[in-house]
Amino acid sequence: MDTEPLDDWAGGIAVRSARKRLANAQRIVRRAEVEKFRAVLEMIDMWTLPDRLGVEHPAAERRVPVGAAGAGEVGQFVALEVAAALGVSEPVAWRLVHDAASLRSRHPVMWQAVQDLHLEVWQARRIVSARRELGLDGALEVDRKLSRHWDSGVGFSRIEKKARGYIVTADKALALKKAREARDEKYVRIRHNGDSTSMVFARIGTKSALHLEDSLGRLADHLIAEGAQDSLPFLRAVAMEMMATPYLPEGDGGEGSDDSRGGSRTGVFSSASPAPVLPLADVVVHISAEDLDPTTWAGRLAEVTTRGGDVGPVLVSQLADLLGHFRIRAIPVIDLNQDLSFDGYRIPTRMRMQMQIREDTSVFPQLESQIVDL
Repeated sequence: MDTEPLDDWAGGIAVRSARKRLANAQRIVRRAEVEKFRAVLEMIDMWTLPDRLGVEHPAAERRVPVGAAGAGEVGQFVALEVAAALGVSEPVAWRLVHDAASLRSRHPVMWQAVQDLHLEVWQARRIVSARRELGLDGALEVDRKLSRHWDSGVGFSRIEKKARGYIVTADKALALKKAREARDEKYVRIRHNGDSTSMVFARIGTKSALHLEDSLGRLADHLIAEGAQDSLPFLRAVAMEMMATPYLPEGDGGEGSDDSRGGSRTGVFSSASPAPVLPLADVVVHISAEDLDPTTWAGRLAEVTTRGGDVGPVLVSQLADLLGHFRIRAIPVIDLNQDLSFDGYRIPTRMRMQMQIREDTSVFPQLESQIVDL
C-alpha cells in the first residue's frame, strides 16, 4: 500500500518532535546533575565545622578533608546527610562530596565548563579522580592547560588522554613514584566460568605487554596465512591458548623431528627447552559399587579444582581434552558407605585427605584451633 504524501509529512513532524523532546530531556538530565553538585557544595558550605577536642571521643564528629589538597575541611557527618538525601551508601556519598569539593576548589575552569554544559559531570569526575594525588598548584596548572579544550569540539577521549599527559608533566616525581608502585602491583588472576572457558586478568609491565601483543599478532597472522577465517579477537585468543599449552619436547622422535635424540624440530612452534615440565593434575577417583558400571561413565560429572580456583563441573568425557597437557596423578577414594571410627584428635594425614575429598566438610568460621576440624 502506497503511503500518502500527507502521511509522510505528518510522520516527519512526529519524528522531529520526538527527537526534540529527547534532546530536551537529555539537557534536563545534565542540568539536574549540575544542580546535584551545587546542592552538595551548599551543604558543605553550610555545615558547621566541629570544634577541635583535646580528647577524641569515638562518637564525636571529627574534621576531615573534604577533598584533595586545597579543598579544605568539613565535618564527617555531612556524608551521612548526603547519603540519606540520595538514598545511597556512605562511601558513595563521600565520593560525591570529595569530587564536588575538589572540582570547585582545584579545577575552577573545569567547574565552570560543567555549569555551562560543555562538559558532563561524570567526565569531570573522572578527571578529578585522576588528579587527586596532585598538589593544589599542580591541579591548577592542569586545569589551566585543559581550559582551551572544553569548547573546542574535541572528543572527551582525546581530552582525557591529554589530561593524563598534563598530569605527568605537572609532577614528574609523583609520576615516577606511581610508576614504581604500579610495577610492585603486578598480578595475574584467572576466573573459571564453568562453561569450559576462563577469564584471564593481568597487570604486567608495558614492555612485556607490547611483546605479548606482538606475539599474539604474529601467531594470529600465521593462522590467517594457514586459512583461518575467524575474527581477529578469536584468533588472538587461540594464539594465547597456543602459548599457554605445553608442546611436546624436541627430539621425541615424532613427526617433524630431525633427530630422535634431540635434534632441531622444524616448524614455527618448536620448543626452546628440550624437556618442558608439564603441570601436575591430581585426578581423584571416587570408587563405589555403582561406579563399576562403564555404561554410566559418559554422563558422569567431575569437579575440577586448580590452584587458581574451582573450574566447575565438567563431564568425565571432557577430562581428556581439559587435562591433555598435564601429568596425571590418580588418587583413589573408596566410599565405604559407612562411617569409620577414629580418634578425632589424631587423624592420619592420608585418611584426613580422603575424608575431606569424600565428604562435604568445612571449617567453622573464625575458629583458630585446628582440632575442631578435620
